[in-house]
Amino acid sequence: MRVSYQHTNIRSGNESTLLRFTAADGTRACVLVDAGGAVDLDSALGDDEYLNAILLTHAHIDHYRSLARNVRHNAPIYTSPATATLLEQTLSEAQKDNDLGEISKALDAVEPIDDWTAILANLDVRPVSAGHTPGAAGFVVRFRDRTAADDLLNGEQHILATGDFTMRPCAGFPELQTTYPFDIDAVLLNASTEDTYRTALNESLQTVLERAYAGSQVVIATSSLTGLHYAILLGHTAAALDRELPITMVGQAAKLYNALELDDPGIETREVFERTATVLEQGRVTIAGPETPQKGSAARLLNAVKDDPTGVFVQLATGDAAPVANVSCTTRYIELRNHPSIETIDRVVRELAPKQVVIKHAVGDTLKRFQRRFDHCFTWGTNDEEIHRLYEAGEWQAPEWIAETAATQIRTRQWERAQNQPFDPDGMRSPVRRDAVDLEAEGVDLDALETTFGRTSTDPYSTSTSDDDVTAVETKENRPQRGGGDSIEAELLARLEAIETKLDLDRSEETVRARVLSDGNGEQLLYLLEQADIEAGDIIEISVSGADTGETQR
Repeated sequence: MRVSYQHTNIRSGNESTLLRFTAADGTRACVLVDAGGAVDLDSALGDDEYLNAILLTHAHIDHYRSLARNVRHNAPIYTSPATATLLEQTLSEAQKDNDLGEISKALDAVEPIDDWTAILANLDVRPVSAGHTPGAAGFVVRFRDRTAADDLLNGEQHILATGDFTMRPCAGFPELQTTYPFDIDAVLLNASTEDTYRTALNESLQTVLERAYAGSQVVIATSSLTGLHYAILLGHTAAALDRELPITMVGQAAKLYNALELDDPGIETREVFERTATVLEQGRVTIAGPETPQKGSAARLLNAVKDDPTGVFVQLATGDAAPVANVSCTTRYIELRNHPSIETIDRVVRELAPKQVVIKHAVGDTLKRFQRRFDHCFTWGTNDEEIHRLYEAGEWQAPEWIAETAATQIRTRQWERAQNQPFDPDGMRSPVRRDAVDLEAEGVDLDALETTFGRTSTDPYSTSTSDDDVTAVETKENRPQRGGGDSIEAELLARLEAIETKLDLDRSEETVRARVLSDGNGEQLLYLLEQADIEAGDIIEISVSGADTGETQR
């Protein structure tokens, strides 16, 4: 068996790869992993070559932009069941603003799989969970070569195409795993990295929860799949805090949620709405797209809240969206890209201990840096669209630019790593199926959020009067002495006297509770929590009650 790879869009994202498998009798199979921008199989395939399958890792447009144009030879498009469901919505929506070709051909070719599926008699493929976005999958490609020196598994060899991945679950869909009941011999490793995801996620949750619980209209603009992911995390976070939080998903995000038939706390959907007032409400979070609010639901909702000084418009940017400006509402721009850190990528390579690593989803200097990063495997950081041979005559090949002495050293280190690699005969988990949402595993700092918003902590947004509020106005003279020989009657009388004192203080003027808001630019606003006999433009005096001391400042 001979195995080779070829980058098919090195200048347009480099997430797409053509794998060729050639048996001893000359039988050849061509498998395309993802079909991003500028993939052209007419030029990549030889006159005597045929496409046998496309492996689609997830439903982001940079991985399916050329999908419809490259369907041919009755080749199936293998993907996870969840991604197959999402494609029915995303392809038609993306076609409105992009030339994707005849998308009906792609949809007809989609074949969801969740177990080993044969491409040839000695070539199979299986999806594995990959985190990153709901429904995302990597793929293990298994081929058999009886000339291999190690025939422990009947000459089986395994290639893992990670696709975009994370080592944390995503909306309940599991993360990429690194322990399998067999060796991973080669990895097509997507090397997109992001070191700030957890920080950005928790910053956004703090902002959204604070403003929603303060009674603001909160609008979140983001891509549809990120909106789906974020709504689920937000709903489960509010449930964990035991705080009610109504969430409305609108437009394309709502369609994706409904297509997957999900049911998560606090979430309702409105795929279509005539008036923005039907999906906006004080204390409600409304999630819409796209992240750049120049059109679609996001544009309509921004127009509805832009003149509201208590309103909030949050952009969760996954691409190059421009921040919103020149509006009266509070705006927040947060980059939220769900990719692994560079340390996580190092961990994946260390735990898989492959013989070969082909760097994907990176170009130029990044490829060169990764080519020198790992010393226990052969790393291919090729910045071209040439055909490179990975495996032949029972052996995994060293890149031609590596000297034989260096290749021997790398093989020795790889063998040493492999001796300590975990081996789990039952380690192949059910692929790409949703589990319960584990907020901490997904990157949510629940302890910090509970400190601020949890029911067990002091609630900064409570409008009720507690016993502690009453005792806060007690003076040294009327404070009851608790314990010792004091009777219950004496304590009750002291409490009643304190209440009367507070009522006497409040009779001379109307007391109205208000929430202090900020527009993010140093200006403070008051949002009345109760009705008051005042009109717009009135000039009034306010008294500020200290939350901790009970003192009143004028």
